[in-house]
Amino acid sequence: MLQHFNNLKYIFSTIRSSFVPAFFLLAALLYFYAQNPFPFEMSLVFHSLFLAFSALTVILLYLANRSKPLFTVLLGMLCYFLINRLKTQYGQEFISSNEYRTMCFVLPLNLLVLYFLPTAKLKSAFAKYTLVALLTEVVILQHTCRYIAALPYMNITLEAVPLWAYAPWAAVLTIMAVDISVKNSIINTGLFFIAGSLFMGMIYANTASGLTVFFLSFIIIAAVTIVIDLYNRYHYDYLENVGSKNAYLVHANSKFPFKYTIVLFSIDNGDKLQKAIGHRKYKALEQMLVNRILELPYELTLYRYNDNELIMVFKNEDAKHVKEFADNIRHTIAASEFVFTDRKNVKITISVCVSEKTRKDLNAAEVTERAHNALNKSHHFNCNITTVA
Repeated sequence: MLQHFNNLKYIFSTIRSSFVPAFFLLAALLYFYAQNPFPFEMSLVFHSLFLAFSALTVILLYLANRSKPLFTVLLGMLCYFLINRLKTQYGQEFISSNEYRTMCFVLPLNLLVLYFLPTAKLKSAFAKYTLVALLTEVVILQHTCRYIAALPYMNITLEAVPLWAYAPWAAVLTIMAVDISVKNSIINTGLFFIAGSLFMGMIYANTASGLTVFFLSFIIIAAVTIVIDLYNRYHYDYLENVGSKNAYLVHANSKFPFKYTIVLFSIDNGDKLQKAIGHRKYKALEQMLVNRILELPYELTLYRYNDNELIMVFKNEDAKHVKEFADNIRHTIAASEFVFTDRKNVKITISVCVSEKTRKDLNAAEVTERAHNALNKSHHFNCNITTVA
């Protein structure tokens, strides 16, 4: 029963995260098919809006320090400017040029690669290698595009896209859709609809209205996605149903009663375990741990404190009672077995620290800091223990 409930909740979560980007793509489709061809002045307005949103989105992504969506946006912008340059150079015959045919084939493959890359910080080595790889690809394609353009059926077009190029686009969009249905995230959902917008923009690139409206929807979806992601990162942890540290501090001031007790906890030897099973599995393990705690018959709220620690909040409870709850939770986790999708299992223990809000504490930060310091000290001596700060 619980599994069915979690599946239903996940479906609604996917629909919710898809609503905003899907709205802008659907709006672009309806407007294009209802108004095409646009007056030249309207296409010029959309062109100007594309430039303005592009600059805004690049700045947002740079400040957010998010490499994967930034590289995707830069890739889409590069295609837009290249198409306009080809139109100036070849006129309406640009769709038969080697450069455009190559773009139709290579763009979806690049979008797929970027989709599955981990989101790294812009100044990280991984992000730098990705950027170098993209720049190297551009140089290579300049010398090999005539070979890609000579693929079978590349001279037969459906609208502005060669018939042969529809296969990689369909495969890429299908893979993205399946992945979103299995493990949804705001960024990946946005990238799926970005790919859809770029696909429609490529199909109708031979019309000024189609090019501008679909590339405008692409950049708006990118901008809205990063804003939603920044909001969620501020208020929520990536683990489902877990608020962020910022949300915890805000709720402590506005929603918590005067009397409450927190339990700060972490997985014992978490760093060693993460090295042994990998970052992705460790995050999956944390999510299973959170779900296991939420299944227990306690009225508590969970928050993320930092990368290694989480907080359970017990409202209107003192430290004496919460220590009993914490011991029961700790013993339950120690007796549990966590099974991954590859059917491998792992057993873990957690250490916890109970800290009650007192009259001396000015805010929740002091309550949590006291628990954090006590938990760190206890980790130096033992594991699978309960401490009271």
